[in-house]
Amino acid sequence: MFDGTEIPCNIKDISKSGAKLGVPEAYILPASFMLRILGRDFVLRVTLAWRRGNYAGVRIDRIAKLPVAEEKKAASSDQPTPNYSSIGSRRSRDFSG
Repeated sequence: MFDGTEIPCNIKDISKSGAKLGVPEAYILPASFMLRILGRDFVLRVTLAWRRGNYAGVRIDRIAKLPVAEEKKAASSDQPTPNYSSIGSRRSRDFSG
């Protein structure tokens, strides 16, 4: 949504002009909102065209490219590398006795 609220959904079908979304009926969708597809470098501004039960149809109004992933890489490189040497190892027991 425009206010940053995220509603989980599944894209059942998509074309250049619109999409069919699987979204639980309990979620109320606004007339217009942003649709972000995980793993893609763009977001869609969409308008709600119809709603039936757990499905919604939207028209794609605009496509916007997300910032380059380089920023995410730079941010993650600032974090320290975890030190796994402090984790103890398990010793095997020899029962051949």
